[in-house]
Amino acid sequence: MHAPHLAETPRWLRLLMRAQEAAAPLRRFLPRSLLGRLAFIFAVVASISIVIGAMVLDLTLNRVVWQEHERAVLASSATVQERLRTSGIHGLQAAPPTPEERRRFDPNTGSMRFVVLDPQGVVLDASRGALPALPRLDPAGEPEARFRTGADGSPLWGVSRVVQTPQGPVTLQVAQDMGRSYVVLDDVPLAAVKPVLVVLTLGAVLLLGANVAAVLLLLGPLRRAAHEAASVRPGGSTRLSEEGVPDEAKPLIRAVNGALDRLEEALALQRAFSLDVAHELRTPLSILVTEVELLEDDKAAAQIREDLDGLVRLVNQLLEAAEAMESRPGPDDVFDLAETCTRLATRFTQVAERQGRELRLTGAEGTLPVEGDGNAVARAIRNLVENALRHTAPGTAVELRLSAPAVVEVADRGPGLPPGERSRLFQRFWRADRGREGGTGLGLAIAQRIAQAQGGAVEAEDNPGGGAIFRLRLRPAVPERVAAE
Repeated sequence: MHAPHLAETPRWLRLLMRAQEAAAPLRRFLPRSLLGRLAFIFAVVASISIVIGAMVLDLTLNRVVWQEHERAVLASSATVQERLRTSGIHGLQAAPPTPEERRRFDPNTGSMRFVVLDPQGVVLDASRGALPALPRLDPAGEPEARFRTGADGSPLWGVSRVVQTPQGPVTLQVAQDMGRSYVVLDDVPLAAVKPVLVVLTLGAVLLLGANVAAVLLLLGPLRRAAHEAASVRPGGSTRLSEEGVPDEAKPLIRAVNGALDRLEEALALQRAFSLDVAHELRTPLSILVTEVELLEDDKAAAQIREDLDGLVRLVNQLLEAAEAMESRPGPDDVFDLAETCTRLATRFTQVAERQGRELRLTGAEGTLPVEGDGNAVARAIRNLVENALRHTAPGTAVELRLSAPAVVEVADRGPGLPPGERSRLFQRFWRADRGREGGTGLGLAIAQRIAQAQGGAVEAEDNPGGGAIFRLRLRPAVPERVAAE
C-alpha cells in the first residue's frame, strides 16, 4: 500500500502538522500533564497579552495626553496669536500684555513660555524665562512641530505654529513647564498604566483559575473512564462509560470499548478451546488408566500408570486454568476463609506425612469472612500448598498461615525463589527446576488467575531462614454482607 500523497491532505491539517514539527524542539520544556500544558500556554498568552495591552494603553494615553496638552497650550496662547495676526510683532512688543498674559507667561506666577521666530529662525520676541530653553529646532534648523525638553532642569512640553502677520509669516513656539506641582497632565499615562496593569494581571490570574477549574471539570469524565479501564478484568463485562465525556473524546472511548469486546471474544474462544480439549482428553485417559490395570507386567504397568497420572494431572490443571478465567464471584458470594483452609489442611496433612513432610495450620481459630468464589479460592490455595510440598525439603514443614483481614501465606523450606527469575514465577508452563518430576508449571499461574478474578493478588518473597513465601491477598467481606449471611 502506498502512503497518501501530501496534496490529498487538507490545507489546514498540513499547516497544523508543520506547526507541530516546528514546535517539536520546544516540547521538552512543556509540562507533561494536559492541565500543566494548558496552564503554561495560557500563562504565556496572558503575559504577552498584558505586555501588548500595556504598550497599546501607554501609546494611546500618550497620544491623548499630547492632544489635550496641545489644545491647552494653543488655547493659553490664543491672545498672543490674535495680536500677532492683527498687529504683527511690533504690535505685540508695543502693547502691554494683559493681566492674564502677564500671570500666565511670568515664570514666577505661571508655567507658560513662548518665543516668536522669523522664517530664518531668529528670535523676534520671547516671554520672560523662555530663553535659553526655547526655541527648539530640529537637525535641519527648522522649528519642531512638537517637542519635549528638559533644559535647565525644567521639563517643557511645547508645540510650534505658523502665524500669518501683516509683515509676513512668523513661527510661534509655546511650551509649558511640566515640573510645576499643579501641572499633572504628563503624569496621566504612568498613573493610569499601573492600575490597569494590576487589573489586567488580576484578571489573568482569575481567568487562569477559572480555566484550570473548567479543565479539571472537563477531565472528570476522562478520569472516571481511566478508573473504569483500570478495573477491567479478563472475562468481565465492565466497559467505559460515555456519560459526560466530551464529544471529542467519545471516539477514543468507543474504540477502547470495541477493543475490549474483541479481546473478550478472543479470550472466550481460548477458554472454550481449552475446555473442549481438556474434556476430550479426560475420557481416553480414563480408559487408558483402566486398561493399564489389566496388564500382566506389573513393572511396565507401574511406569505407564505414573506417566498417565502426570497426564491426568496436566489435563485437570488445564481445566482449572480455563475455569479460573471464567470464575467470577457473584454479588452475594461470601465464604469463611478459615474454614476453607482448615478443610485443605485436613486433606493435605496425610499427603505431607506420606512424603516425609509436615503441614502446619495457624491463624484459623476464628472466622475470616471473604468475598468471592470459595471453590475457586480453595483451588488457588491447594495449588500453592501442592507447590510448597513439592519443593520443601524432606523432614521440614510447610506452614499455612492465616491473618486478618483476608490474607493466606504458604511458607516452605525449599530452595527459595530463583534469583533473576521472579518475574517469570507466574508464567504458564515455566518451572525453575525442569529436571524435577511431577510439575507442570501451571499451579502458580492458576493461583494468580484465580486471585485476580476474585479481586485479589498473589505475591512471592524469600522466607527468612530459607525457602519461599507465597502470599494470597483477598477481599474481606464488608460487615453488612457478613450480617446478611
